[in-house]
Amino acid sequence: MDSRQFVVISAAEFGSFVDKRDDMHFQQTKNFGELQTALGHQAYYFAVKNQDKIVAAILVTLAKVKFGYLAEAHGNPYFSEDHMTNQVLISGAKKVLKNQGVLTLVVHSNVVQATYDDNWEKTAELNQDLDKDYQALGFTPSILSDFEKGFNYNYSKTLTGYENFGKVEKSYKKNGLQTIKKARKLGIQVYEARFEELADFKKVVDEAGERRNFSTRDLAYYEAVYQAYGDRVKFILAKLNFNSELMANQIELDNIQAEIKQAQEQNKHKSLDTLRQRVSRLAKFQTDLTEFVGIYGDQDVILSAAQFFVMPNEVIYMFSGMYDEFREFSAPFLIQDYMLKYAYAHQIEHYQFMGVNAPDNPDQGVLKFKQNFKGYIWQSSGNYELVIKPILKKMTAILKVILKR
Repeated sequence: MDSRQFVVISAAEFGSFVDKRDDMHFQQTKNFGELQTALGHQAYYFAVKNQDKIVAAILVTLAKVKFGYLAEAHGNPYFSEDHMTNQVLISGAKKVLKNQGVLTLVVHSNVVQATYDDNWEKTAELNQDLDKDYQALGFTPSILSDFEKGFNYNYSKTLTGYENFGKVEKSYKKNGLQTIKKARKLGIQVYEARFEELADFKKVVDEAGERRNFSTRDLAYYEAVYQAYGDRVKFILAKLNFNSELMANQIELDNIQAEIKQAQEQNKHKSLDTLRQRVSRLAKFQTDLTEFVGIYGDQDVILSAAQFFVMPNEVIYMFSGMYDEFREFSAPFLIQDYMLKYAYAHQIEHYQFMGVNAPDNPDQGVLKFKQNFKGYIWQSSGNYELVIKPILKKMTAILKVILKR
């Protein structure tokens, strides 16, 4: 007798099921459902039980559109290896969603389908039957939006196989590690923002968004994320007191001047050349710091910021920003290193840097930054669409064409 049964479960039951899995996706969690609810969307937790044990599940959220609702599952559902179980899940979900006035269900799948090295040479093909599996459930591949195309290729680093975090850092590209070591010599503080500091985080991201022409979120969104995810989200800030750094730089300059005097007395000409080069760099830095002190005085100034989701199986790098005037301080490198160290210390296997541009895009600046930490590129699966109300869906499409005339 087939004991599989489709059920609508509670957020708590869904959370308990997901927490035991090693393939947790940050958008297929109870936290994401709570976030969507806070943002005004409806969240449904669907599952298939076999003898009271959940064997497949999916979180679906509803957003109002013309003539009905759009249902979306962000991240790949927790499918069973058994096809019939997945059919029970999707057919059951379809019936519930139809009664709620849903026109279409879109699954924003997030499965690795290919991996590449840093030269865009393909190293593996994976999950090649995904299209066929979804089509067997009634889905069809759908077209990615311009925004989603930005996450079709991603960058990740695997943190297993290293004896200690020092070995992880040695795996970085030479330029990346040198930049981090140079930035560490400054008095930059990297720390986790409190709820009250989310407005500061937003200011940094907004400035970067305006400069680089990407849309950003409002403060209410970041506050909702903070409250919904709790310990599973981190807003990281990097700050510096220019006045303190100015004094520290002056001390270093004075010390080198003393070394130069000693080298002159001992006729160490090679040492003199090296020391004078250091003086030249520090003197220029002293000029820059003096200018910043004139603007900001004796206060801590935020240089850069980034948001991360922390799952048991991966850390995900999300929104970030850096004030362009502070570019020379390389604070984003320190923030990434800080979170990589956190992931390693908590035995989290994967560190996901998220989206990079496709290989045919001439702008590869984001990829080049992420490649400093020496990982690999991977291609994500696309979206899959299941029409819930075919007639109304077709009528909506016709009306859209008419209204555009």
